[in-house]
Amino acid sequence: MRALESAEKKLVAKEKDIKKMIEIAERNGQRPTNQSSDWLAEVEDTKAQVDAMVEKYKQRFLCFKCSSLNCCSNYSLSKTAAEKLVDVQRLLDEGEKLAPAPSHVQEEPMLTSSPNAYPNLKNVLRYIKDDPVGIIGIWGMGGVGKTHLLKQINNSFINDSAFDVVIFVTASQSCTTETIQKQIVKHQKLQEPKDVTEQQDIIFKFFKNKSFLLLLDDLWGRLDLQDIGIPFPLGVVGKCTRKVVLTTRLETVCGDMEVRRTIKMECLNYDDALKLFLDKVGTETINSHPRILSLAEDVVKELEGLPLALITTGRSMYPKKDPKQWEYVINLLNKSRLDEVEKHSPEDLQDSTFYRLKFSYDNLKSDTLRECFLSCSMWPEDFGIKREDLIECWLGLGLIKEFDHIPDAYNTGHDLIGNLIGACLLEDHEATYPSVRMHDVLRDMALWIACDNGKKNKWIVPRGDAPRDQQNWHEAERISLMRSEIQELPPIATVPSSSKLTTLMLSGNRKLRELGDNFGALLALTYLDLSSCGFAHFPKEICGLAQLRYLNLAYNEMSSLPEEVGSLVNLKFLILRYNRIRTIPQGVIAKLKSLQVLDLGRYRRPTDEKLSDLASQLLEELKCLNNLKGLGICIDSSSQLDRLVELPNEPVRWLGISNLENSTSFSLSTTFLGDEQIQINLAELCLIDSNVTQVVIEGNHQHPTWHLRALEILRIEGLRCLEEIIWKGVVPKELFQALRDLTIFSCHRLKNISWVLHLPCLMTVVVHNCSSMRELIADTVEKEEEKEITSTRTFACLREIELEDLPEMVSICHSAFALPALNKIIVFKCPKLKKLPFRADNIPSKLKSIYGFEGWWERLEWEDSSVKSSLQPFYKDRE
Repeated sequence: MRALESAEKKLVAKEKDIKKMIEIAERNGQRPTNQSSDWLAEVEDTKAQVDAMVEKYKQRFLCFKCSSLNCCSNYSLSKTAAEKLVDVQRLLDEGEKLAPAPSHVQEEPMLTSSPNAYPNLKNVLRYIKDDPVGIIGIWGMGGVGKTHLLKQINNSFINDSAFDVVIFVTASQSCTTETIQKQIVKHQKLQEPKDVTEQQDIIFKFFKNKSFLLLLDDLWGRLDLQDIGIPFPLGVVGKCTRKVVLTTRLETVCGDMEVRRTIKMECLNYDDALKLFLDKVGTETINSHPRILSLAEDVVKELEGLPLALITTGRSMYPKKDPKQWEYVINLLNKSRLDEVEKHSPEDLQDSTFYRLKFSYDNLKSDTLRECFLSCSMWPEDFGIKREDLIECWLGLGLIKEFDHIPDAYNTGHDLIGNLIGACLLEDHEATYPSVRMHDVLRDMALWIACDNGKKNKWIVPRGDAPRDQQNWHEAERISLMRSEIQELPPIATVPSSSKLTTLMLSGNRKLRELGDNFGALLALTYLDLSSCGFAHFPKEICGLAQLRYLNLAYNEMSSLPEEVGSLVNLKFLILRYNRIRTIPQGVIAKLKSLQVLDLGRYRRPTDEKLSDLASQLLEELKCLNNLKGLGICIDSSSQLDRLVELPNEPVRWLGISNLENSTSFSLSTTFLGDEQIQINLAELCLIDSNVTQVVIEGNHQHPTWHLRALEILRIEGLRCLEEIIWKGVVPKELFQALRDLTIFSCHRLKNISWVLHLPCLMTVVVHNCSSMRELIADTVEKEEEKEITSTRTFACLREIELEDLPEMVSICHSAFALPALNKIIVFKCPKLKKLPFRADNIPSKLKSIYGFEGWWERLEWEDSSVKSSLQPFYKDRE
C-alpha cells in the first residue's frame, strides 16, 4: 500500500508540472489550447483513477486485517496503477519538449533622442497604469516624435511586470487585419494557420487570460481590434488589465478607434528646440564664428519646433562654418515659409511639414544625390533596404554613370549612401546584411517632391495590397508594386499614354507567374525589376521592350533563356543570379553589345555537364562585350579561369568554382587568382561541390602583397571530403582584408575553422550541415593565444553567428574571446552544444537575440548563473 500511496504523491507532483508546462504552452502559442485542455483532462482522469485505486487498496488492507487478501486482485490493481504512471510520465515528457516563452517585452531600438517625448511619457504611463480606460491615443503631425514616444513606452516595461506581455506593432498606412495579425504572431511565436478567422481565434485565446499592452504605431484609419483577435472589453477586466496605445497623425482616427484618453504631441518650445538643434550641429561649428550662434537661433525659429526638421537640418549644418552659408539657409527656409502663407485648409498641414523638412533635401550637394534620395521612396514603408540592392538600383537608373571598374561604381554608391545618412535622410537599419531605411515622413516627402509637390502623379507607389484605382496611372513615369502580394499584373499597359512609364518595380511578388499579353506595349520602359517573383520561364513579353536598359530576374526558377533575348540591344544590366539556368541559345549573349553587368552566378548543381558547357560557351561570347565591367559566373576548371583573365576589362565580380580537377587538393593561389584585376574586382567567391580533401591557400615570393582586396563574401559549399584549409606564405587578415560574410555548408569532414579568428572585418559566420564540425575555434588555438586574447578585441566586427545541423558541435570559442559587436546567435540542431562563450564580464552590449531549438536553452550549462539570467531576456525560440 505504501508503494501505491507513494505513486499517488508522485502523480500529484506530476500534475503540477504538467499544468505548468501547459501554461507555458498556451503562453507560447505552440500548441492549440484545446489540445492543452485534452492533456489536462487526461491527467485529471488518470489522477482520479489512481485515487480510486488507493481508496480501494485501503479497503482491501482493512479486509486483510479481518480475514484475507485477494493477491491476484491486488497485483492487477498495482499493475494498472503503474501503467497510469507511465501515461502521466509520457504527458510530462511532451510538456518538457516545449520551448521557453518569448520575453514579455522586446526592446525597441531608438536611434536618436527626442526631448518632445519626455514630458508626455509620464502622462501616458499614468493612463496605462492608473486609469481604467482601455484605448489611449497619441496624435500629432508627422515628425513630431510619436514613434519615439511609443518606443519609450515599450522599453519602460522591460523590467516592469505590470503586464504579462507588451507587443509593439507598426501599422502604417497600408495595414490590414492580416498584417497586424502576422506581426503579433511573429512577436509571440504563435501558430500561423492560413485562415484569418482561425488566426483570430488563436490570438484571442492567447490574450484572453492575460494582462497585455498592445502598442500600435502610425495608424491611418479605423482598425477593428476584435477582428484581429484582441479580447473585449478593454481596460481593467477582473484580474486582467487590457490596454491599447496607438499613434496617428489624424485626430479623427482617435474618434474612429473610440479613444478615451488622448495626448496631442506639439512641436517643441523654443528653448527645447534650440537645445536639440545645437546638439545636432555640434559645438565646434557653433563656436567657429561669433555670428553663427545668433544665425542658428534664426534657423530654429524658421523650423518652428518640429523635431524631425530640427534633427535633419541640424546635422546638415554640421560642416557649415561660414556665416554666409547660414544666411543662405535662412533665406531658403524663409522662402519656403512664404510659399505656405496662402495655405489655409487642414489638408495642407502635411505639405507644411514637408516644406520645413525639404531644406535638407535642397541642401544636398548634387542633383544626383537628390535623385538617389527620391528613389529610396520606391521601397515599401518601414522597409530595410539592402545597401547593395540600392546601389544596383542606382546603377540601373543611370544615377551612377561613369566608372572604369565595378568596384568603383559600388564605392560611389556607398559614398552616396553615407552622404544621405549624414544628412539624416536615411538611417542605418540593423539586419543580417548592411541595410538602410527611410523615416516614413521623409518617404512621404520624397514622393511628394517626385510628384511636383503633390500636384501630379508621376510616381505611383500604392499602399496596401493590389491597387484598385488606376484612373491617374496614365501620368506615371515610375510605378512600384514591390511586395504587394499581387497574383497578376494590373492592366498597366492598357492605360492611355502608358508609354510614359520608364520604371516598373515588381520585386517580391512570389505569386506573380506571368505578365500578360499587353505587357509588351510598355515601350518606354528602361528599368524593370522582376526579382523574387514566381517565374519558372523567361517572360517573352519582355523581349519587345527595345529601350530596356536594366532587367533584374534574380531569385526565380528559370532554367533557360529564349533566343529573343538577343533583341534587347540597349540592355546594360542583366541580373539572373539565383536561377537554374542551364541553356542559353548560341550567340544570344554576344548580341548584347551594351552590357555592362551580367550576373549568372550564385546557383550551381554538382557534376552537371550542361553547366560546364554553358560556362565554356559564355566565355567565348563574352569576348565580344567590350563594355562589360561586372560579371557573375560559375566555372569548373583552371583553364576556364585563364579564359576569364583574357576577357576585356577582366570584369569578374562574382565567381563560383566547382568540381575542380577531380583531385584531392586545390590550391587557391597567385597562379589561380593572382591576376591584379581579379584581385581588384572580385567581391564574392564560392567554392562549390568538389571532392578535394584540402584547400591550400598560398602565396609566393613573387607576389608578397597578394590579397583579394575587394572580397567581401566567401562561401564554401558541398566540399564533402574537405578536411582542412591550409595557409602557406600568406595569412588570413592580409589576404581577406575586407571579408564580411563567411558561409560553410555541407563540408562533412571539416572539424573547425580556427583561421576566422584572424579576419578583421568579419561580420557574419554561417555554418550549416557539417557533420564533423566540433568547434569554430579549436581549443588548441585558444590555449596558445589566450594571453594575447585578453589584451585584444578579438572578433571586433562580428555581428551574427548562425549554426545549424551540426551534430558534433560542442564549442563556439573560448569564453576569453571578446565579441563586442555581436547582435544575434542562431543555434538549430546542435544537440551537443551546451555552452555559450560568455562570462559575466564580457556579455556583448549590442546583443539583441539568441535563437535556439526546442528545449536547448534549458539544457545549456553555465559556469556562472548570473550569465544565464543576463542572457535569458534575449532568448527566443526559433521560428
